[in-house]
Amino acid sequence: MNAAIVAPFFQDKKNDRCKIISFYAKRARGPMARRAVRRGVTNPAALRNFDSEGYTFEAASTCQLS
Repeated sequence: MNAAIVAPFFQDKKNDRCKIISFYAKRARGPMARRAVRRGVTNPAALRNFDSEGYTFEAASTCQLS
């Protein structure tokens, strides 16, 4: 299978630091996955306009995994 793997990190700011709070991250992954499936997303860049549960795409935090 030749497919890109998307590994989103949903971070919250706490005490002036960004931190993944698993409960909130789990709640945000559902709407993101649902949106990707319903819209038939085939390019990960299409997820950059995701805005739900208080989370938005932040280019400064993006990295490419090999």
